[in-house]
Amino acid sequence: MIFLVIFGGLMLLLGAFYLVNSWQRYREWKSGTVIVVLSLIAVVYGAINLPYFKHNQQSQSASSSSQVVQASSFSNRLSGINGNSANTQNQQAAVLRQLQKGYSKLGTVEFKEDSNTYVVKPTDDNTVNAIKALVQDPSQASQIGWPNLTNSIKRNSAQVSKALGGDYSISIVNPDNTKQAVYTAKNGRTTYNIADQK
Repeated sequence: MIFLVIFGGLMLLLGAFYLVNSWQRYREWKSGTVIVVLSLIAVVYGAINLPYFKHNQQSQSASSSSQVVQASSFSNRLSGINGNSANTQNQQAAVLRQLQKGYSKLGTVEFKEDSNTYVVKPTDDNTVNAIKALVQDPSQASQIGWPNLTNSIKRNSAQVSKALGGDYSISIVNPDNTKQAVYTAKNGRTTYNIADQK
């Protein structure tokens, strides 16, 4: 594409001189205008398809995804839940309701009792796209604001474990494959992060 831009730029300069010369000498402008317009189209098309410009477009879309990921970060208070509650299932259900409320902008939350894991499935379009991009290229993690979301989940997992008095995890799954976790934190510590799989 760089050759198209260079060639189009040269044709644009020559076409502009030809147009000016034709107009001054012969009052003829049609053929010169056609050359200038075609050259301009070639330059613009070539510039848009340059790898540098495409990379910037991907970075911009990733940064717009990061705004959603950052907006999804929050700190749950887990109010009214403590180790003195009558039964563990009631506590787990109360935590689930708190997480569902807190992560409502990000996606859905369910509790897997067999592994004591609260599973977050993203449904927000920008977050879904960001995670898809992350699955394909884990090196994009910082560009899409991944550390902000994972730090929030890590803090929340510590709060959940403290509130329930046991070992509990919070996991984000790939929206396209809910059996694949992209991040998991247990008791306030990261146990799996797809961004580390570079």
